[in-house]
Formats: sequence, C-alpha cells, structure tokens
Amino acid sequence: MTEPQDKSPLVVVDGATKTFVTGRLEVQALRGLSLEIHEGDFLALVGPSGSGKTTLLNLIGALDRPTSGVVEVLGHDLSKLNKGQRAKLRLDELGFVFQAYNLVPVLTAAENVEFVLELQGVDAKARRKRALEVLAELGLAELADRRPNELSGGQQQRVAVARAIAARPKLVLADEPTANLDSENAEQLMALMRRLHEEHEVTFVFSTHDPRVVAHATRVVTLVDGQVDSDVQKEREAA
Repeated sequence: MTEPQDKSPLVVVDGATKTFVTGRLEVQALRGLSLEIHEGDFLALVGPSGSGKTTLLNLIGALDRPTSGVVEVLGHDLSKLNKGQRAKLRLDELGFVFQAYNLVPVLTAAENVEFVLELQGVDAKARRKRALEVLAELGLAELADRRPNELSGGQQQRVAVARAIAARPKLVLADEPTANLDSENAEQLMALMRRLHEEHEVTFVFSTHDPRVVAHATRVVTLVDGQVDSDVQKEREAA
C-alpha cells in the first residue's frame, strides 16, 4: 500500500463516477473511485482496457466532468469552474503528453513548443528563448527548425514533452506516451521524463499498458472495473 505522504495532495478524487450513454447503452467507466496524487509523484495508472485509466486522466485534466463525486486539482474543485476557468487551468498549470503527439504539422519544433507560451501571453523573444532552452535540454537543439514530418517518432514525442513542460506546469498528464515508440526510444523517453521529474520537481501521471513505463514509475495505481484495485509505492531507484 502507499506510504504516508508529507506533502499536500495536488489532486483529490473523491467518490468519482463517470457514466457514458450511447443510445440505450449505459457504460459506467468509473465506480466511486477515490485517489490522491501528491506533489513529487511519478505515478503510473495501469489496468486492463476499459478499467477507467483514460477516463480518470481526462477528469484530472479538466477535459471532462464526473457524473458524480468530487475532483479537485491544484486546489480547484473542477465542478465549480466554468468552461473558461477550466481552460485557463489547463493552459497555466497542467501539461499534456498525448499518444498521438498532437503536434501542429505546419509549425517547426520550436514553434510547437512556443505555442502554449504564446497562448499564455509570453512575449516573442522570451518564449523563443525558453523553447530553445527546453529543446536543448531534451537533446533536440539541432532540430528546432524542423517540422514534425521531418522528425522520427521518438523525436516528435520529445518535442511533445518539451511543449508540455515549457510552461513549467505543476502537473503533467501523459496518456500512453510510449505506445508508438520502439523499445530504445521508449526507454530514452522514460529516462528523460524521470530526469525532468527529479531535477525540476515536476509531478507526472501516466496512463499506460507499457511495462517500460511501470518500471520507471515510483508509484503504481492499478484500476479494475473503474475502481482502485491496488496502490503501491515503489522504492526510488537511480534513473
């Protein structure tokens, strides 16, 4: 079971349910799920397909609302935020890494990283400087002017990570980040995110089927049928 935490939770999910209705079919994706995520977690959500991993990640990311129950993120009760406030929370305080990368194809790597900063109102000189610094930290300095179709899958995913962390979010949510990567690139990506987690104190939450992600995680929460089945804190190992 999870060891006691000293830090205040970044995320509190209390009795969350989520029901999807398609025609006459009703699917209960989450069934009274409760979970706390703490500052400094490097947490993997695992479980079989249909267990509720992506649904939970979408609730934490303010991309969807629970049918019932409470989801608090960074001190905000998401049910009390309007659409604009939820968008601002996502923009200012959360980072997202998607399985499909979601890079803008007509923008260069640097411009993709700058995109969130531009939305935040960071001036052009400052956002270019930060984008290039982050790309350099991720080993992509020489690829800053290339567009996504000129990058490998592993390089595109690193650009996606750079975009996620450039705005210095408190929490990064990653949905199956290694699904489209070969073993070498997946291992490099996880080592990179582990380093960012440790050096910059970024909290990461992954939804994953990938044992390579689980191997790097310091906390593993298993979901079964929309509920927490187990919650294990692992011993920290060198990255």
